[in-house]
Amino acid sequence: MVSVTWVGLFLIYGWKNTQFMLDLYDQAALTMYRGETPEGVAAMAYPPLLVATYIPLLPLTELAQRIAMLGVMAVLLVCVFSTIQTMIIGKHPFKQTALFWVLVTLIVGRYVVSPIENYSHDIFIATIVVLGIRYWAQCKEGRGGALLGVAAACKATPLLFLPFLVLQKRWKAAMLMAITTVVAFVLPDLLFPRESGTWAGHWFSLVLSSLHLSDGTAVVHWSTWNQLNQSISGTIERLFSFPANPHADAVDVSIATFSTTTISYISYGARVLILGILFFAFYKPSKAPLVFRRFCEGSILSCGMLLLSPMSSKAHFFLLLLPGVVMARFYLWERRDWILTLIFIIMFLYGTLTVKDLVGTYVGHAVLATGSVTWCTLLAMLGTWRVMLLSQESISESS
Repeated sequence: MVSVTWVGLFLIYGWKNTQFMLDLYDQAALTMYRGETPEGVAAMAYPPLLVATYIPLLPLTELAQRIAMLGVMAVLLVCVFSTIQTMIIGKHPFKQTALFWVLVTLIVGRYVVSPIENYSHDIFIATIVVLGIRYWAQCKEGRGGALLGVAAACKATPLLFLPFLVLQKRWKAAMLMAITTVVAFVLPDLLFPRESGTWAGHWFSLVLSSLHLSDGTAVVHWSTWNQLNQSISGTIERLFSFPANPHADAVDVSIATFSTTTISYISYGARVLILGILFFAFYKPSKAPLVFRRFCEGSILSCGMLLLSPMSSKAHFFLLLLPGVVMARFYLWERRDWILTLIFIIMFLYGTLTVKDLVGTYVGHAVLATGSVTWCTLLAMLGTWRVMLLSQESISESS
C-alpha cells in the first residue's frame, strides 16, 4: 500500500514546481547543521526540532528530496488512514464505506491535499497527533502523552492538549507530555550546537517579538494582514482592516475599519470564546465509548489548535480530516442530524467549491480573505461538539 501511494503521489505531484516549503526547510536545516547564525532564515520561525528533522535530506539533490519527501508522506498517509479505518470506521459493507469516504472528501478533502502539493510538514505533525490519540483510545496514556509531547516540540500548538489532560485528571499522559516536550525541544541544541546562543532561545525570542509587533515583520510569513493566515486572529484582522500598502494578491473584504486596539480586543474575545467551547466540551465527563470519545476530543482540540495559532496557513488544516471523519461516521451510522447536515452543506459550498481552480484566482483570493477556512474550521469544531452531545444523549436514552 505504501509503494502504491508513493508512486501515485509522485505521478501527481513529483513533476510540479511546488516545493516552496521544501526550499525553506532546506535552508533552515543547513543553517542548523552548520551551526550558523539563524538571522534572516524564514523557516527558523518553526521550533528547532522540526527544522532538525530535515537535516537528513541535505545531501540529496532537489529531485531526490522530492522523491524522498513523497515517500515519507506516503508512509504517513497510510498510517493515518489505516488508523481511521481501524479505530473509527470499522467493518462496513463496501457501499457504505465508499459513501463515507465520499462525504469526507466533499467536506474536508481539499485540506488533505494542500500539504501534499506544498511538501509541507503538517502531515508529519498530524500523524503524530493521530497516533497519540490512538494510543489514548487503547488506554496507553503514557505513550500517547509522549507522542503529543513530540508534536508540541515540533509545532507548539499541540500544547493545547496539555491543560485539557489536566482538566480530565489524566496525570500520567499530562506528565509524560510535559517532560517529552521539554526534552525534545532542547535536543537540537545538544546535537547541533550554535556558534553562539541556542536554537531554543532564538525561537522563543523570534516568536515573542513577533507577537508584540503590530506589523508582524519579525516573522515575514506572520504579517498582520495575510489572506493565507486562516487563524481566528488573522481573519478578524482582514474583516476589520486593510493595509495601506497591500501585496498584489490582497483583496479588500473588510466590513468595517477599526483601530488596531479594537481589533486586538475582538481577537482576544474570539480566542476566549473558542477556549470556552473547549472547556464546556470537556468539563462534563462523557460516557461515550472510549475509542470514539478520544477521537472526538482529539478532533475538537485540533480545531482549537488551528484557530488559536497566531499563524495557520491552508496547509496546516490537514487535521480537519479528524472532525470530518468523526462527523461523517456519526451522521451515516448513528443519526442524520439536521444541524450536521447544514454544517456539511456550508463546508462544501464555502470551503470545497471555492478553490481557485474552480472559481478563479481573484474570487478564490477574495473568499480566502473572508476566512473561509477559518469559519469551516469553527463549523467543524461545533459539529464535533454536537456529535459529542448527541452521543451522550443516545447513551442516556438507552440507559
